[in-house]
Amino acid sequence: MFKTTKIGHMGFWTRDIDRMQDFYTRVMGFRVTSRSGPGAKVPGGAAVFLRCDRSHHEVVFFQAPESAPSLYPETSSSLEERKAGFQHVAFEVPDRMEWLRALKHIEGSGVEIKYGPVVHGPEGDGFHAGSGNRAFYFTDPDGNYIEVYCDITVFPEEETGWGNVLD
Repeated sequence: MFKTTKIGHMGFWTRDIDRMQDFYTRVMGFRVTSRSGPGAKVPGGAAVFLRCDRSHHEVVFFQAPESAPSLYPETSSSLEERKAGFQHVAFEVPDRMEWLRALKHIEGSGVEIKYGPVVHGPEGDGFHAGSGNRAFYFTDPDGNYIEVYCDITVFPEEETGWGNVLD
């Protein structure tokens, strides 16, 4: 057995790297680490690597052919298209003030909030085993469902989880 420390990054195929780069820099506040292609030695021949902290990247988009089918052909969104596979990606902000700033900024960028703002737990959405975090959800231009959250429950010990608190 081995121990992972975090999810390092998410990689996505896209038919429009420019559109995704614009969204993730303008709306989400990410920075471009590098952009390569066409003809680069990366999947699809072109990619943009984006970061929100000091790591090289948290999100990377690879160029898919213009004729590539959508992952969400029926509804155009991972929020509504209920099939096995990707459902959403969540980005943490440090506290409630930054979460409120993110909500205001994203709404001000013309992005529709699809769900929330909400608190996941008995005091909010009623889910007793919820994480207690504040969250809101929206989609990027390719229909990938995104959560921005803060204040998630942190357990004092990795093995503890909820224990018998919910029994």
